[in-house]
Amino acid sequence: MIDAYTAATSNGLRCAIALAESGLRHTIHKIDLSKGDQKTPKFLRMNPAGQIPVIVDKDAADGPLTLTESTAILIYVAEKSGKLLPAGAGPRARVFEALATAMTDVYAPFNALFHIQDDFPGKVPDEVIADFDGRIRAALTRLDEKLAKSEWVAGDFSIADIALYCNVWRLKTALNRSFPDLANLQRWFAAIANRPGVQLGTSLAGRP
Repeated sequence: MIDAYTAATSNGLRCAIALAESGLRHTIHKIDLSKGDQKTPKFLRMNPAGQIPVIVDKDAADGPLTLTESTAILIYVAEKSGKLLPAGAGPRARVFEALATAMTDVYAPFNALFHIQDDFPGKVPDEVIADFDGRIRAALTRLDEKLAKSEWVAGDFSIADIALYCNVWRLKTALNRSFPDLANLQRWFAAIANRPGVQLGTSLAGRP
């Protein structure tokens, strides 16, 4: 049994969706970030950084395993379940390549923009905001071009799709950036949103 402590952020949703899609036995524990649940002594014993998500796998081979960082959790869940990650070295490398793109080329500038908007409204030069916007647009345009030739971002549906989906969802909800002109991206996003596992994971994590 895996206990997952998470919330409806991009990082948190990656964890909840991956577990729902994996078929592994798990329980979702919703963390209320607005109330500071992630700063309680109990939570800090699991992750001293006070950040979600965290999983605790009571059935890990070498004894209970506590794991943080959404990317590490995605890979662990995929490897343990035998789903969401291909078997061959080459196909796996393509998934990891797309996963790295999700975290560096999309999530990193999104996270910067989110904190600029939330913590420093009106205090950051417009050209800095435009630069981060441009980086996101360029990454998603490349993704749109890739999706013109394939259903998913790296072969079959994988943890890379989950990571990118959560990023695009947060871009829409947190920054009001939806990129309606990227038709392939929109098709891919809708297909993921309609997956039962994705709907289950997002509902359990508390996504509105």
